[in-house]
Amino acid sequence: MRSLVKILIELRFVIIVVILVFNSNFSNVFAEESLLEFNDSNLGNFHSFDNEELSIYTAAINKDISQISFSNDSVQTFRSKAIDYAQKGDVKNASIFIEKFIKSSFHVGFVNNDFFEKIADFQEFKELQSKYKVNFSLINLFYLFTSLIGFFIFAILNLKNKNNNTSTLLISLFVLMHSIFILDLFFFLTNLRYSYPHTYLLSISFSLLYGPLIYFYYKKIALNYSFRKIDLLHIIPTAIIIYNVYPYYFISAEEKLKIMLDVSSLSLDKIHDFTIIFKFSSLLIYAILVMKIYLLQVKNDNKISIEKYNWLKGIAYLVSSYVVFYCVYGVIVSSDSIPRIEFLFHLQIIAMALMVLYVGSMAYLSPTLFAQGFFEEIKNKYNKSGLTFSFSKDLKEKLIYLLEEDRIYRQNNISLEILSLKLDTNRHNTSQVINEHFDLNFFELINKYRIEEALSIIKNDIHKNMNIIDIAYEVGFNNKVTFNKSFKKILSQTPSQYIASLSA
Repeated sequence: MRSLVKILIELRFVIIVVILVFNSNFSNVFAEESLLEFNDSNLGNFHSFDNEELSIYTAAINKDISQISFSNDSVQTFRSKAIDYAQKGDVKNASIFIEKFIKSSFHVGFVNNDFFEKIADFQEFKELQSKYKVNFSLINLFYLFTSLIGFFIFAILNLKNKNNNTSTLLISLFVLMHSIFILDLFFFLTNLRYSYPHTYLLSISFSLLYGPLIYFYYKKIALNYSFRKIDLLHIIPTAIIIYNVYPYYFISAEEKLKIMLDVSSLSLDKIHDFTIIFKFSSLLIYAILVMKIYLLQVKNDNKISIEKYNWLKGIAYLVSSYVVFYCVYGVIVSSDSIPRIEFLFHLQIIAMALMVLYVGSMAYLSPTLFAQGFFEEIKNKYNKSGLTFSFSKDLKEKLIYLLEEDRIYRQNNISLEILSLKLDTNRHNTSQVINEHFDLNFFELINKYRIEEALSIIKNDIHKNMNIIDIAYEVGFNNKVTFNKSFKKILSQTPSQYIASLSA
């Protein structure tokens, strides 16, 4: 079984390439199939057609849709009938002619006309309106915000990357492409794509790049992988996608609008469907490869730092979750028989947004993660340490207990040696645990807990009975000078200034 899985993974490019090449002439076939769908969806309403409309849709049946044109009289007739039916409260026929007018005039904003107030509360009209009306819901604004954050992260990571840091470039590109995809979805979900037709196909070209980017980034930082020319094979599926869709980038805005309104002889519906399938397959394969590195090379590596472990763990779990949610999203989008459940539809987008925000937060909170050679420096620093990850976690828990329950920091003679004895380990291990888990040195950690208790004492001393020196001795300091210095370092003000601010 393992051999079979290995063979499939190795042949992933061949499989994708063969199928994509086989379907490289999708467009002509899709045009015909989309035309048939066009016929089926419109002929059901033939009873409401006048002679000119009927001749138009008869031309569609004869697969001569490129010759179809609507005269100004026809367009105005659709508009008049839509308004007339709306005034009569006939929501069904009003909706039919509203859509006919939109698809013949490309005036999408017509659906917001005040003439339709009388049918505004009908569900059929609301469904039609939701297809064309601009929708700035909170979730859509969140997607826009996340996308903009992603662009900012991409810029910051590369501006700060003065050296040739390949891993940072890979993760920044990963964030950039996700941000473009989220922006693409924002235009789709808000219906702004009708106002900006050139956003059509905004992100489809690099749909198969997400997996390779995160895989090679992961491989680079976990295994210090050096790239080879053969790795370029991973971009072949993307090249084929671009080859199939690039002509559509150069068509006019009006033609793109026609495609989006389903009144064009051109169609990319099938390419969209196949892209979803291949994207899921690609993500699944690369997610397996990422998890394999995480489980076999990272989790069992006794020399790995805690910060590196947590970073790789976060990436691995987010990617895996994203693959699951994308599968649900793909099924919903590509199937006409499955109702679109909004919560399930948005799960994939939210997972993608969380990945962008996670990388962004880490870039802000732990910028050294993206520094040149950071992981190698951490590893070299503790390369002689016998501290395993599980032992490190145990020591951390014991240390927290000593600090929070036993309040060992109150001992004014506390030292790294004494603390190590209480932890039943050596000084080197204790120092490593403090550095990796708390990002502090020994004295900074002890003083942090001392100042926190001092703040608690000051706040609870309502009657101001305690002197500053008494508080200092209470929490473990030997003198007032050291207490004042540590207090100001953490709070940027002296104890006296802090007490005065409470009384103000």
